[in-house]
Amino acid sequence: MKIAHRLRGWLVVPLVVTACASAGAGPVLIDPRVEQAVAGGRSRVLVEVRPPITRAQDDVLARLTGTDFRLVRRFEASPLLALEIGASALAALRTMGDLVVRVIPDAVVPPAGDSTPQR
Repeated sequence: MKIAHRLRGWLVVPLVVTACASAGAGPVLIDPRVEQAVAGGRSRVLVEVRPPITRAQDDVLARLTGTDFRLVRRFEASPLLALEIGASALAALRTMGDLVVRVIPDAVVPPAGDSTPQR
């Protein structure tokens, strides 16, 4: 009886370790507008990373090496990277569910002409 109980424990431990290691990992959500934009060429995007922010940003940039991407901005206080990407970078981002939550378009919004408050 004790042997069966011990064997059961040895079978459960790897399952628990695997579940904990993959906790937080999931499919990367790619905004359909990103898909369309990248199909036509390079596009600016925001990549939301999982915590810890700095480490995830470092790992994403390292894994993107060799793809068609350019770092536009690295945010220190928010879990975002602003990138310009092409098809190979988007394909790489898709595989980073352990680091990346989602990829959305980065819309550059010009300042409004006379939007300053009047006194």
